[in-house]
Amino acid sequence: MVLLLLPTWGCVAAGDPELTGVYQTWDSVIERWIGKSKPDLILELGPPQFNKEAGDGAEELVWDMTVPSMSGLAETYNTLPLYGGVDCRLLFLADVDGIIRSGKREGCN
Repeated sequence: MVLLLLPTWGCVAAGDPELTGVYQTWDSVIERWIGKSKPDLILELGPPQFNKEAGDGAEELVWDMTVPSMSGLAETYNTLPLYGGVDCRLLFLADVDGIIRSGKREGCN
């Protein structure tokens, strides 16, 4: 019986990205992704409109939430907060291993 369950546990442990529910605030979008993987963030928010790599391999990723772009899962399923103005950008910093180390918002009131 246990041998039959092992392949199933392996799939669950892989941790396929999935939506965690509706975000209440833009700060909660940022908080959710600190310590998580860059590819999963891109899957959820869509490709960033801007990214810049530093000399040490870190990467800055910027989403301008007021500009139409390729949708991620969060936009497709309407789980993002409502916009609070015409100025809303999310900025994340990923380390060389692709882990999100920090994030902040500009606008998004």
